[in-house]
Amino acid sequence: MTSVSQTNPIAYFCAEYGLDANKPWYAGGLGVLAGDTLKAAADAKVPFVGIGLLYRGTDAKQIITQSAEQVEEQIPVDPLTLGLEPVTLDEQPLFIKVHLTSLEVWLQCWKLQIGETVTLYLLDSETEHNHFNERALTHSLYSGTEDWQFKQQLLLGIGGVKMLHALGIHPSVYHVNEGRPAFLHWQLIRSYMDHHGMDYDQAREKAKSKTVYTNHTLVGAGNPGYPISIAQTYGAYYADKMGISLDRLLADGKEEGDEDHFHVTRFALSISCKANGVSKMHTELSAQQWPEYNWTPITNGVHLPTWQDERVSEVARTFDTNDAWKSDLWQAHKQAKQALAEFVKQRSGYTYNSDALVLGWARRITGYKQLDLLFADLPRLKALLSNQDRPVQLLVSGKAHFGDTASKSVIHDVIEKFSKELSGVALFVPDYNVEVARYLVRGCDVWLNTPQYGMEASGTSGMKALSNGVLTCSVADGWVPELDWANKGWILDHTRLSESLYETLENKIIPEFYTRDESGLPKEWLQKMMESIADAPAFSAQRMMAQYQDDLYSAALKE
Repeated sequence: MTSVSQTNPIAYFCAEYGLDANKPWYAGGLGVLAGDTLKAAADAKVPFVGIGLLYRGTDAKQIITQSAEQVEEQIPVDPLTLGLEPVTLDEQPLFIKVHLTSLEVWLQCWKLQIGETVTLYLLDSETEHNHFNERALTHSLYSGTEDWQFKQQLLLGIGGVKMLHALGIHPSVYHVNEGRPAFLHWQLIRSYMDHHGMDYDQAREKAKSKTVYTNHTLVGAGNPGYPISIAQTYGAYYADKMGISLDRLLADGKEEGDEDHFHVTRFALSISCKANGVSKMHTELSAQQWPEYNWTPITNGVHLPTWQDERVSEVARTFDTNDAWKSDLWQAHKQAKQALAEFVKQRSGYTYNSDALVLGWARRITGYKQLDLLFADLPRLKALLSNQDRPVQLLVSGKAHFGDTASKSVIHDVIEKFSKELSGVALFVPDYNVEVARYLVRGCDVWLNTPQYGMEASGTSGMKALSNGVLTCSVADGWVPELDWANKGWILDHTRLSESLYETLENKIIPEFYTRDESGLPKEWLQKMMESIADAPAFSAQRMMAQYQDDLYSAALKE
């Protein structure tokens, strides 16, 4: 069996990484999950390298105009200021060349150390080696034409493998986290052919035996298909170097009955020895959609030291030993609620009473997340939020992709409602990022989740809330069905979602929150908080990393 070491680590390839708010290398949950994965590997001292692209912050900051429109601004990126170091070889900065047909793109290599055993490497096309147009290839995440995005993926996969090999790093496992980095397979094949005397078939099987894949979504945008002409244009050089036909090279990305597209998810599955879904439900649905592959369920997890309030964590250690834990937990939670209120005022200019019941809805805004369903019956929602005896505050935060006009329209409509019908009881927190999320998952009372049933692959924001005793009110999708919510939260009927949400708020959530004992404590609510917090380790990145090692990486370490 192959052993994992610093020269033979796990290589984790991902298009985005969310580590903190001032590093604009992520768009949403995928990137934050990747950042948590690196932190968990560092905590467990697993030899691990992350491979990504150094985005320069183009269109990364959300601005809400006075007319309630989302526009985007750049977050300036200086690699050195952000703690990155240039990667050197023989005391010289390392540059990697990637062929894109007749064009050669040079990538400078940067690194960020994360613990003793984990390094994040980022590839950067912003270098004088390139012409002006090519310098911009890595400026922005998920941007540009299909041709532009295809080029980015080639730079990530092929450039990443070439960089590792140039540094004498030969990973034991290549982990393709979501399909975009899967072109690493082409460079691995070439390496085995050039340096180990293998023919194409032998090299392909060897590369496949070293590669595992994580699928993160069944949504079309996360499983793109590119016009076959694009794949042919950029694949021709690599097919020629391997001595095979272009059709043979591209066969791994072809869907039966569709000769006009190259499908990235099909490609990633075809070149991996094992694949995992990110919840039990998502894995079942993935196996139904792609039944011919080797699937295993590994539910996502979150890095508890990053997301769990330290005061809550401290109280949690006394649950079995200290009868005063309810009072202590309530005080810790009230402090988190007050910190959130102060942060929201600083962020938005508006304030609210932190003693109110605070509902939070925050995530990337896209159609299947169904934010608009919260407002299906606006008078009814206004009535339950505006009760002076039992006040409720709604907080919403999230970004739409800068090219998603439909989701931008949803943001506009929501902010308009907040400024008119729901003024004083609902706030939009602008520029959703890791920092905003950390305050929200600690300082809300209830975490709302309203996805289209079957479309939420995992949903890690709810896990972060769980770890802080922020109670779940959700559709039974993604990770949610893996817990019994009888005394932890509330499950919504996805067949009548808006009505179910209003009923649950009116008849259960609001009355329970405002039911207090003689000392002013909501004891039944606190019991739910305690049981939620107690279940958080089962949804930690620590557990996920251990399961990756046991159930995913083991398939590539058999040799």
